Amino acid sequence: MIDRQVLSVLPLKVREVVERELGSTAKENNLSAEIVEEIRLRAGRQVLLVTGKGEIYLHVTVDEMMIREALEYISGYSLYAYEEQLREGFITIRGGHRVGIAGKVVMEQGRVKTIKNISSVNIRISHQIIGCSDKIMEYLKGNILIVSPPRMGKTTLLRDILRNLGNMENQNIAIADERSEIAACYNGIPQNDIGERCDVLDCCPKDIGMMILLRTMSPTYIAVDELVTAQDVDSVLKIVGAGTFVAATIHGESVGEVRERKGICELFERKIFDTYIELSKTSISIFNSNMEKIYEGIV
Repeated sequence: MIDRQVLSVLPLKVREVVERELGSTAKENNLSAEIVEEIRLRAGRQVLLVTGKGEIYLHVTVDEMMIREALEYISGYSLYAYEEQLREGFITIRGGHRVGIAGKVVMEQGRVKTIKNISSVNIRISHQIIGCSDKIMEYLKGNILIVSPPRMGKTTLLRDILRNLGNMENQNIAIADERSEIAACYNGIPQNDIGERCDVLDCCPKDIGMMILLRTMSPTYIAVDELVTAQDVDSVLKIVGAGTFVAATIHGESVGEVRERKGICELFERKIFDTYIELSKTSISIFNSNMEKIYEGIV
């Protein structure tokens, strides 16, 4: 069965259908708690379950009242208290599950003030895989970059690498968790197991967060999800220049494709990363700083 925290934020009518479909008819619909990744509620559309094996529509149509009911449960009947997170388009709930929202954006002085008239809710179910990095830890040296297309598990792998590092002596791991995807903080407390020696700066822009952590937490590693901007790259260069290691992820089809990308190529030219991890649906490959493959395995 799906985590009770997830069920508790679903509209009652939807909750009944989901519980039924994941209960008595789970085998018939090829569903299990382990493979349900998202529950999507769209006004005027049927509930959609996204699983590791495909998409399944449930026979219940979402209306505006159901969306409003879900938002009340998600926010504890105080949506205004989540104004800062709403500006980013998501709310993290207990258990580390992230709820994405879409609706009408209200702008003020060129910035997003809030989102109202919410018509879509996407509940992304947190599935931490403890131990998924255990067999590759011996191949990881110094600065680490994980490369993969979306939804291939790079954040899951990064999280577990940090858990392993954070349980080692003489390590201080600091996470600049811009969108609460690594530690999944709820009221400031990580909901995921990220190790004993780990500090999290939640909901802070990556480039700013990395610099704050460098100055204040004496980290041996600073971790960040999804390098994108020139500011991100500049922060990585400053961190490495200060003698601190970096563990990061980036969207890309392969390490070779990423190394040719404008704005990112400098990291490769200067051989900033000591270890590259390339993920696909079926395999994992690890390369050293000279792009020599040192490990290949099946996911």
